[in-house]
Amino acid sequence: MSILCLALDLYRPAAAQIPGVAEESAGQIGGVPVSVWTYPSDGLKVKGLLFLPCAKDKLPLILFNHDGVSGISVEHMRASARLAQAGYAVFTPSYRGEDGSEGDIEVAAGEVRDVLNALPLLAQVPGVDGRKVAMVGVSHGALISVLAAARQSEVDAVVTADGVMDIYAWWRHLQQNGISGRDELTRRIYGDGPEDKPLAFSTRHALAQIPNLKAPVLILQGGRDDIVPAQQAITFKAKLDRARHPAKLKIYPRCRHGFLVYTPHLKNGAAPAERIETEKAWQDLLGFLEKHLKS
Repeated sequence: MSILCLALDLYRPAAAQIPGVAEESAGQIGGVPVSVWTYPSDGLKVKGLLFLPCAKDKLPLILFNHDGVSGISVEHMRASARLAQAGYAVFTPSYRGEDGSEGDIEVAAGEVRDVLNALPLLAQVPGVDGRKVAMVGVSHGALISVLAAARQSEVDAVVTADGVMDIYAWWRHLQQNGISGRDELTRRIYGDGPEDKPLAFSTRHALAQIPNLKAPVLILQGGRDDIVPAQQAITFKAKLDRARHPAKLKIYPRCRHGFLVYTPHLKNGAAPAERIETEKAWQDLLGFLEKHLKS
């Protein structure tokens, strides 16, 4: 424990005075104190990780929404700590049905509410500036970030990495390439496609939410992504441009799906060029956040 942290008394539980929130210390990652939150969302008790660096002033808040449906990976925890090291309070939700959270996995549905329901609670944390908020997400978390930002006008910045923004085109991509999921979760959410479950698609179609977005958007995309093709990012940027919404698109030609979080930790699976491009993506991300959250 540093002398500065002792002086500022920031090692007390951050959620001690917030009704409905339970908190347990999880030690540190990369020198950043981490705590496990259990908080209320739609009558469920869901979990998340709060990365709260020791700081003299209140820190801007980043909701860093993870990929997949298997909970917060170790790599995502490390990426969260890296964001926090840059001078942010970072909250990484586990979403319902994951990591011991109550409820069932819904895929960019109830998960969006889990993210939004955390915001007013986090704004009560000493050391968090709830007036400066960014949504950052990877893959599944990218879609969650856009849908959440569309419902929360006070979000100041949105960053998507390898996200499905045109769900209809993505479904066609899966069908045409013979990789559409036949697993129980995919069947439960999407059935046999848009004609079978139209509401499942329309409510997860990020392009339709562009009129509701207020915050500037940074789109990060791996050029070698074979799960979410780069055309998803290109289409999203084109639609944002057509709506005259401030947005930037960065495509990293040698990067694969989930590169922002996973490439830095691949021991043998990433070429030097991919690592270089991933680090460039991190600098692009940090520069965008600096501009919109700290200036």
